[in-house]
Amino acid sequence: MLQTWKVPPIIKGMLTYVPVLNVWRQNHATSGGTNTSRYCYSVWLRHLTTLYRYGFKIGGARIGELGPGDSIGIGLAGLLSGANRYVGLDIVPFSAKADLETIFEELVQLYSRREPIPDHSEFPRVRPRLESYEFPNHLVHWSNFSSRAENVRVELRTDLGSGQFVDYRAPWTSPDEVAAASLDLIFSQAVLEHVDGLEETYKAMSLWLKPGGYASHVIDFTAHGLSPFWNGHWAYSDWQWKSVRGRREYLLNRQPLSVHLVCASRAGFEIIHVHKDYEDRGLDPCALSKRFQMLNSEDLRTRGAVLILRKR
Repeated sequence: MLQTWKVPPIIKGMLTYVPVLNVWRQNHATSGGTNTSRYCYSVWLRHLTTLYRYGFKIGGARIGELGPGDSIGIGLAGLLSGANRYVGLDIVPFSAKADLETIFEELVQLYSRREPIPDHSEFPRVRPRLESYEFPNHLVHWSNFSSRAENVRVELRTDLGSGQFVDYRAPWTSPDEVAAASLDLIFSQAVLEHVDGLEETYKAMSLWLKPGGYASHVIDFTAHGLSPFWNGHWAYSDWQWKSVRGRREYLLNRQPLSVHLVCASRAGFEIIHVHKDYEDRGLDPCALSKRFQMLNSEDLRTRGAVLILRKR
């Protein structure tokens, strides 16, 4: 059934088949969020604080990020906290347009001041949430902080490609672009809901991690503005959804949490932490398309999740 609220997203998706409009879209597209230093600082320290509870330590670690988006600022925050190397993998090179030097200098100042983690009053939608937003001084590897910052600063001025500290690859097309067993951590922030080849992506992450390496993912299962209802993306039929997506490089894979957990297990991950955000408002299950009416009761009310995984 074509409810009236579906019409604008369908029309917008179909307009991507008009060549001149699609070129304009590609030239003006953004991913949102990561172009501010405080957002990047908040997201990284939330991941780091959560991971620490399960044994992860940042000193000397090699970290990777799926879908850094409008900037690699979260990865830069990771380097300042003590990581030795950051790899950022994206489908679209959004970060190539960012003012990374400004973002980096602001991050250096935030760390130098031991600024508290920006909390839910500033970023109400950002997960994971923490019990305390005090600056986690004990988690930051302060050894050689100044020289580490200077090395990254110099590299940002000269090369955003495959450098000693920052390796940014966009678009990336093959798991082989990252060496097997080369990372201690792979993380993402509201990215895995957009990935088309979900099972292949979890397998790639497992391949890149060292044995015992960690994965930290925040996943947003909502409609991302494609419906007035949080679960309205599950109300589109397959042909309607194809029209909504149009020629976009990515949109939503519409997979629920249970599918992510199965993919993670099959890829060789131990699931060590799952935090779910529930939502009881929204469309009634009978208003969803047939294949999503079959979701289990947990999936039907899970609007977001934080996953901490460890490679077996």
